[in-house]
Amino acid sequence: MALGSFFCVGLLSRGGAALLSLFYPAHCAACGCRLPDERDDKNDEGGNEEGVICEECSKEILSPPDHRCPICSHPMVGILLCPNCDGRRWHLSVIVAACRYEGFVRELIQRFKYGKDQTLVRLLGDLVVTAVEDPRLREKKFDAIVPVPLHSLKEREREFNQSELLANRLGKKLGIPVIHALKRIRATAPQAGFDRARRMENLEGAFVFANAKAQRGAWQQDATILLVDDVTTTGTTLDACAAILMGEGAAEVCAVTIARG
Repeated sequence: MALGSFFCVGLLSRGGAALLSLFYPAHCAACGCRLPDERDDKNDEGGNEEGVICEECSKEILSPPDHRCPICSHPMVGILLCPNCDGRRWHLSVIVAACRYEGFVRELIQRFKYGKDQTLVRLLGDLVVTAVEDPRLREKKFDAIVPVPLHSLKEREREFNQSELLANRLGKKLGIPVIHALKRIRATAPQAGFDRARRMENLEGAFVFANAKAQRGAWQQDATILLVDDVTTTGTTLDACAAILMGEGAAEVCAVTIARG
């Protein structure tokens, strides 16, 4: 099943933007084809069409399987007990991914993170918005959004934190403040290829609460927090972050990502 054509049509502001589009027509951020001339003029981006994709490409964004773990979203087709949750005590209430980390979506995320293509923030950020519409999250009232931090060396190398950009997009769409309540103090090896136990060991002591006075003004005790990251697999990174936030008085921590590997 593919996500709907929510991402298919370019958006324009009124007036001069229509004339501008005549000379600079919008193109799909994925395949490069020209987008249709018919556009929704209710764009909150003031005519910026970067990161919009065509209808055919939108069909390549695959929704998660219908049968998945209610906590970590691990695919549950043909099994009764989640192997990812077995013997595990979660600090998170739930992890929701908008789609599968496969093919087309994988390519977009890699372009975003490693190719530094920030024109994809809008598209990928709006995918995260659809994750918040999941029934497991729909009725929750979040007090703040917290992006998963990068180590300073990694952020300097990449020139941005992809989770922060996604969180900012999500916060703008939902009207929820984004706070930088976490700091990554230890550079860790990439998690890819590690099993769950090795991932947990790798992240030990990697995150701390950002205990700056300025931050304290935004942090609320008993807050319901929404963590944001780009991709989750076992949920170990997200849960390590949730453990810090719960230790600082959060009432509940949930998490959303673009995709689940």
